[in-house]
Amino acid sequence: MKFKALIYYNLSYYVKSLKFIAPCLIFFVWFAQIHSQIPLQIWNQYFIGVITIFILSHCIGAGIINCEDKTQEAITKLHVKNNTFFHIAKIVSALVFMIPFYFLMIFFPLIFGFFTRNLLFTEIIATIIIFFLSSLMGVTTSVFFNKDFHDKGLALPFQVLVLIVMVVPFATIFDENMFVQFVVLLLPPVNFFAERFHELSNDVFLLDGNFFVFVLYAKAYSSALIGVYIRMTKSLFFTHS
Repeated sequence: MKFKALIYYNLSYYVKSLKFIAPCLIFFVWFAQIHSQIPLQIWNQYFIGVITIFILSHCIGAGIINCEDKTQEAITKLHVKNNTFFHIAKIVSALVFMIPFYFLMIFFPLIFGFFTRNLLFTEIIATIIIFFLSSLMGVTTSVFFNKDFHDKGLALPFQVLVLIVMVVPFATIFDENMFVQFVVLLLPPVNFFAERFHELSNDVFLLDGNFFVFVLYAKAYSSALIGVYIRMTKSLFFTHS
């Protein structure tokens, strides 16, 4: 089975399962709420957007990964004939599904003039990159909710991790607590730019060294999670074999 065909199959199967309805419905209700009062402060709005996209992509990723029952999944794997190929396609499928959502979050207020000023072209490019990376990190944290791991007791620790990520901005309350700060460093760096957005208000967003460090760190973090996940699924495959 070709990669594009597998992605199309994953997305079609997920849509037919109707598992997307709950997270998407919550997203649109929340989307309407946060755009209800205008004009909007640019970076405060995108601060909320980055967190929202991370949480939604995590839910969508978990839904796509666990969409098939075990019988159907076994049949699909027989067609694919490659464990890594099968699981990478799930991740890519979730990222493709997320594209309309973060583009809507980015461009809706721009097109309808909800912001107090227009964005520079470089700011738009940087924002797209950051939202994509937020989506990537959301999906790559969701992979560890694979139903095949549940019996091994691996789901709960990662579920706790994701819940902590949602409240990381509040970790600044514990600035002098070394343990809390260490834990924050181990979490997905989604809040690095979310917090910077929050601090900027309407100032110009600069593509400085910190931006490129974040991009590299976010890509490396996500790649590491994917690598660990693929190794775990291979071990699980050989155990079952």
